[in-house]
Amino acid sequence: MKISHLALSYFGSLIAAFLLINVARSAEPGDIQAFLTTHCVECHGVDTQEAKIRLDSLEFPSRKHDTTHIWTRVFDAIERGEMPPDYQTQPKDLEKQSVLRQIIQTLSRSTTRPTALRRLNRLEYENTVHDLLGIDIPLADLLPEDGSVQGFDKGAEGLSFSSVLVEEYLTAANVAFDAAIRRFAPLPPEARRAELMTLKENIDSVKKKKGGVIEVDDSFVKFTPGWPPARIDAAHPIEDGIYRCRVAVWPHDPSDRTVAVALYVGSLFGPDTQDFVGIFDATGTSQEPRVIEFTRRMKEGDTIHVVPRVWPEHITWRDKHEPRPGVGIAWVETYGPLDQSFPSEATKKLFGEHDSIQMKEEWSIWMRHRKGVKNHVVESTQPEADIERIMREFIPRAFRRPVTDEEMRPFVELALGRFAAGRTFEQAVRTGVTAVLCSPRFLLLNSEPVVDDYVLASRMSYFLWSTMPDQELLDLAADGKLSDPNVRYAQVERMIKDSKSEAFVSDFTGQWLDLYDLEFTTPDKKLYPEYDPLLLAAMLGESQHFFRHVLEEDLSVTSFIDANWTFLNQRLAAHYGLPKVEGHEHFQKVMLPENSLRGGVLSQASVMKVTANGTTTSPVIRGVWVADKLLGRPVPPPPPGVPAVEPDIRGATTIREQLAKHSSNGDCASCHKRIDPVGFALEEFDAIGGHRAWYRSIGEGKKVENIKTYRQGFDVESNCELPDGRACSNFTEFRQTVVSDKTFVKRAIAEKLLIYATGRRIGLGQRNTVEKVVADSAKQDNGLKSMIHAVVESDLFLAP
Repeated sequence: MKISHLALSYFGSLIAAFLLINVARSAEPGDIQAFLTTHCVECHGVDTQEAKIRLDSLEFPSRKHDTTHIWTRVFDAIERGEMPPDYQTQPKDLEKQSVLRQIIQTLSRSTTRPTALRRLNRLEYENTVHDLLGIDIPLADLLPEDGSVQGFDKGAEGLSFSSVLVEEYLTAANVAFDAAIRRFAPLPPEARRAELMTLKENIDSVKKKKGGVIEVDDSFVKFTPGWPPARIDAAHPIEDGIYRCRVAVWPHDPSDRTVAVALYVGSLFGPDTQDFVGIFDATGTSQEPRVIEFTRRMKEGDTIHVVPRVWPEHITWRDKHEPRPGVGIAWVETYGPLDQSFPSEATKKLFGEHDSIQMKEEWSIWMRHRKGVKNHVVESTQPEADIERIMREFIPRAFRRPVTDEEMRPFVELALGRFAAGRTFEQAVRTGVTAVLCSPRFLLLNSEPVVDDYVLASRMSYFLWSTMPDQELLDLAADGKLSDPNVRYAQVERMIKDSKSEAFVSDFTGQWLDLYDLEFTTPDKKLYPEYDPLLLAAMLGESQHFFRHVLEEDLSVTSFIDANWTFLNQRLAAHYGLPKVEGHEHFQKVMLPENSLRGGVLSQASVMKVTANGTTTSPVIRGVWVADKLLGRPVPPPPPGVPAVEPDIRGATTIREQLAKHSSNGDCASCHKRIDPVGFALEEFDAIGGHRAWYRSIGEGKKVENIKTYRQGFDVESNCELPDGRACSNFTEFRQTVVSDKTFVKRAIAEKLLIYATGRRIGLGQRNTVEKVVADSAKQDNGLKSMIHAVVESDLFLAP
């Protein structure tokens, strides 16, 4: 507990700053109140308060009354032409723009800059510890889920501290410390090969016709991903380490299909999470199979799961005209361990390469395949000096900046004190290192009172890499060069090109587009029999490739709404009804036919799936998603006690009929009139992103040719009327209205980038910064990369 107490003692001086948000009050400008009196109070005054909003006595935010959310709703309604209603006298455009500017200016004055001080989230913690210690074991799952603020796990309010959390950090730090020390010398690298049809288990599976498996030309042929597994026991690693793996596969009777395999690494049996390697097309022949090669860390006894992905699925009763397609697996080979250094590179990185540091044999280890192996611990011939040296080298790297002797002393003395109390050298170093990894100076970002070059280095690295700054950033910070905007510009360019930026692509899209929820639901097999794992992987691949292309090519962020291209593989092209693309493994940029419904995230299958529940679609969920993610207008949660609308999959009532009853509730109507029309336009897409003219039903409806599991239900009605009175007859027309509102789209994406990059809450009080980001990036047609540059140069990014 001493370590925890040491770590917690640092919070006293920081916790007040972490939680404090000052709000000052300023006077209401008279012309704002005059505008509200003239155009709004009739519906939001003493006698009538539509949507429970009263404007005749509405004050600006103060410490006692935070009315920001109400002013935001008022501002949005005025700006977007939803208020006052069209039957009332409309304000002149100059009058409206003047009032909008005054609302922003008043809110900017009446609220202080949102705090940037926060702790590392789970992803950032894991990545940082990996880079700091040179390890690669999972750590994030040892920590509790992070909270979300404005859609991202980057905000201070969602990243709270507690004594319990520090204890969990201590557990993770100990796991990380253990991973940094290799306890015995590895075996020399060796190739271990499994010829599948020489193994008893596979021979037995073929003999007993388990799962329909067969033998063809000495290969084990599987037709489904199910039982039995392809056994490769002879290729299993006998020690933990990094291995180069090779898998020989070929397509068996593919007909006109491209047969694929999914590869995973993990235990053969049990609940352990399997490490997904990728999806690969099976090509070649039984005599000359395709050899897939990859490198992975594997544990002793881990296997490589070779899982067939056959699409279209062969249905025995339907597809009697062709033989059943499958995947032939000829052999599997592992070679390693490749990481041969002893002490390991991670051990040398932490303890240093000094003559005084030694690996000392301790107790014997029983190993089935080796005799006389002894566990090693790290020892020193000059322990006190090495303990101090290790801590003084480690602390500045962990804190990502130079550290004074006064700041180091508690950690150094803690480690030395443990050694003096009779602990071993390694135990003393463990105590000091884990204390550092639990300290606020390590866990907190933006804790410095001023923004210097080191703060900028960390802000840039955690924005674009989700990890600590690399040596180049730290060297520039040491030289005071990151204060130069030109240097920052060049570094952003370098960082986006670096492979570490994949963390930004996957994490930003995972949270902005909700792609992290892609596997949260499984579509109903009766309603969507065509859904399969290949389609799931293709959904994710399209969205991530699309985003990466917009980023690298600095294309306008309006491409996220409407583009005449996308990234497809064979499975997704077929799902969209587009011309064939060869293979499932690689994604290709494809120019879309004229008037195509695809192009942009609004019609991507991934987005349609995460905004559905797996069985049905909801205009409400999709309308809320578009309002928040693409139009920058989050919808408040529904009033308590109001039940959700569940679409009728029996086909007895339409979703419009249900929503009409639901939104007749006065408490619901004000929001539903904004979100339902958007959702109705998106009803043209089903729960897995397919385009549809009618709903599928498992009850009433017409029979569908060659389909046994569902019927044809009601026709889809995608026509809608937007809150500002514009009518759309279908999805295409709706998308064009969004394109015409591209100012809102640009602003929304700028807001998302600012939230993600700064960890600050962004509202109307920060609208001027958002507008400047949009204006600065407009020089390059609001390209995504240009917008990132503008974010890095914004006051919210550069200020304390």
